[in-house]
Amino acid sequence: MIIEQITSTVSSLVKNSLYFVGYQTTRIQDFASSLKGNSRHIILTEWNWLIPITWTAFYAAPYMKELGMSGGEIGLVGGLAVSVQAISSVMSGFFAERWGHKKTVMIFDALCWPTSYLVFAFAQDIWWIMAATLLNSICLVGQPSWANLFIEGIKEEKRANIYALLAMAANTAAFFMPLAGVFISLFGFTPAVRLMFLIGSASTAFAVLYRTLKLKETEEGRRLVSKKNHYSFKLELEKFKESFRKIRQRSELFWFCIVRMLVVFALVMGNTFSTLFLTEKSGLGLNKTDITVLPFVFSMVMVMIMLIFIPSVKKEHYKKYLLRGTALAVAAQLIYVISPAGTTSFVLIAAVLSGIWMAFFRPLSDSYSMNILSDTERTRILSVFNTLLLISAIPAAPLAGFIFSYSPRLLFGIVAAILFAAMVIIRKKFSYGENKELLQP
Repeated sequence: MIIEQITSTVSSLVKNSLYFVGYQTTRIQDFASSLKGNSRHIILTEWNWLIPITWTAFYAAPYMKELGMSGGEIGLVGGLAVSVQAISSVMSGFFAERWGHKKTVMIFDALCWPTSYLVFAFAQDIWWIMAATLLNSICLVGQPSWANLFIEGIKEEKRANIYALLAMAANTAAFFMPLAGVFISLFGFTPAVRLMFLIGSASTAFAVLYRTLKLKETEEGRRLVSKKNHYSFKLELEKFKESFRKIRQRSELFWFCIVRMLVVFALVMGNTFSTLFLTEKSGLGLNKTDITVLPFVFSMVMVMIMLIFIPSVKKEHYKKYLLRGTALAVAAQLIYVISPAGTTSFVLIAAVLSGIWMAFFRPLSDSYSMNILSDTERTRILSVFNTLLLISAIPAAPLAGFIFSYSPRLLFGIVAAILFAAMVIIRKKFSYGENKELLQP
């Protein structure tokens, strides 16, 4: 089944690429015309987060290793991050209803990013890393509010476009990865990573200030604040339960939630240790500066696929592209398993396949999750949805640390199996569009 999906996808890519040159200009104009209001200001400043995040996330595990942490301790920190994010996600609806969407985002972004990056920059041991992780992880309180700010005033049929732009912004940030390699060559690994965190602190502080001045509160946010609700734990629990029941009772939400749980679990397992696998002798043993080409290739492929395909993907084809993309993700993980030590050719192919998968998965799934919910229920449902995803992912990093210590290649075989399970659910449970209940953005 995987081989068939890969063959079909590659054939489709070749066919559609024949008219790429003329099509690309029109698509870029279509994307740009979708941006207005809050989404424009968010996209303009998104690189202030994305560039330092790309640097530091890629080198986080080797950085912690240099500070004397073991694979198990690195996994423990990853588990701590997801646990705190899960708790933070539960609180997102509470703060949004009392402060509004904009104030919630601005306060938690200001607390979490510049401050946590400073702590990371001066970290000396696991306790510094854990403190910085705690600070950084509570930023998820503002995620549903950020999502509402981002789509404010954007028509449903244009939301896939702005999410595609957001995903492209995230991946063009990887074009700056070679600069991280330059830092490492000039200053050495640990000082260079500290510099990356310092740059991230200054960059995110500026972006928070800009957004505070430019973003406008949503209509729903103003309505929530005007109600002046008093806090009631019992009421909060009832609202959480009601939102959970909606997810459980609505099949389009339930099965999509299961797929996202599997994907998030797999990504946490793989991403936490992928850089260590590439650089450690127990893995591929590649040079830390040489591997900067991998996120660059991943991002280049993802951006190209988004420009060619995403604007023309109709809702009745969502299942097809989600299925094919996930098949490529399974293949990419299996390539890690069989890659010879000391060579980059195999993992370059894996980066290409992963870029194609994420180009399909991110904008299509994000657009779906926003459009399927009404304005009044979106914040609460997203809060519960994110909480479920995070709770399910709590064991992922510690489990990955244990498996990586035993066999680095086995870890990526297990990640492939998890993504294969997600692909089976997509194939069996998602509709092609004839059922309005499922995947109808």
